Amino acid sequence: MPFFHAYGLIVSLTSIMYKRKIIVLREFEEDRFLKAIQDHKISLLPVAPPLAIFLEKTPKLLNYDLSCVKEIICGAAPLSGNTELALKQRLKNVSIRQAYGLTEATLAITMIDKMSARPGSSGKVVPYMSCKVRDPETGKSLGPNQVGELCFKGPMIMMGYYNNEKATRESFTSDGWLKTGDLGYYDNEGLVYIVDRLKELIKYKGFQVAPAELEAILVNHPKVRDVGVVGLPDDLSGELPLAFVVKHEGVNVTEKELQDYVAGLVSPQKRLRGGVIFVPDIPKNPSGKILRRQLRQKLKDYIGHQESKL
Repeated sequence: MPFFHAYGLIVSLTSIMYKRKIIVLREFEEDRFLKAIQDHKISLLPVAPPLAIFLEKTPKLLNYDLSCVKEIICGAAPLSGNTELALKQRLKNVSIRQAYGLTEATLAITMIDKMSARPGSSGKVVPYMSCKVRDPETGKSLGPNQVGELCFKGPMIMMGYYNNEKATRESFTSDGWLKTGDLGYYDNEGLVYIVDRLKELIKYKGFQVAPAELEAILVNHPKVRDVGVVGLPDDLSGELPLAFVVKHEGVNVTEKELQDYVAGLVSPQKRLRGGVIFVPDIPKNPSGKILRRQLRQKLKDYIGHQESKL
C-alpha cells in the first residue's frame, strides 16, 4: 500500500506498534512481489482489489511458495465475493477480510472479523460509530437489504474541509450525518456491503446499473485479466453499459463472447449493450481505484476516431 494513502499509513503505524516487520517495495513488479512474499515468509498481506485479482489469476503463482500467507486484508475499493472465494481456494487456509473507510472518517469505519466473515462483505460498523443507509433522492432512511447512500456519524468523522464551507455543508445531512457518496446496504446481521460510487452509476432507460457489479462478473471470465465499465451516451436510452477489457496474454476472446457471457448472468438492463473495447490496461490510482474519468475520456477518443473514419 502507498504510504500517502490512509490504508498504507495505518498499516505502517500499527505494524510499528505491534513490532511487526514491514517489507517495502520501491515499485510493484509481479515476480519481485511474489518472491518477496516467499523469501520473507510474509503472513499478512494488505492489498487493494487489483492485487487480490492478480493473486487469484496469475499463472506465476505456481512458481512460488506462498503457503506462508495466512491473512489478506483488502480495502480501498470493493472486492467481489466470487473473487474472494476463488482466491481462498487458490491459496488454501488463508483468511480474507475486507474493510471499508474513507479519509473523511479517519480510515476504516466497517471491518469484517474472522468469526463473521462473509464473501463480499466489508463487515460491521466499528465501535463508537453509527451507520445508516439513506435514499439519495428522498433522504429517507432505508432498512436491511435496501441499497442507498451510506452515511456515518461518530467521533471519527471529520469536522469539515479546511477553508471550504460549501463543500463541508454539501457533505453532511441537516442532522449531521456524513454523506459518503458510496452506495451500499446492510443485511439482517448488520454486515455492510459496498455496491458502487453514487456518481458512477450508469442510467439505462431509468434503471441504475452499478459498474462494479459488471466488473466483478467479467473479471471472473477465464480469458479476462482486468476490466473497467462506464456508460456510453445514447440518445434513446440515456447510457449503455460498455466494458474496457484487458485480455490474458495469448488468448482469443471476442466482443460477442463477453457480451453473451454477461447476458447469461444479469437482468436485461445490465447487459453490455454499449459493447466491449479491448485495451492494454485499465487506468487506476495508486490505491487501486479505477479512474473512470480517464476511461470516459478514452471512450470519447474512441468515438471520435470511429467517426473520423466515416
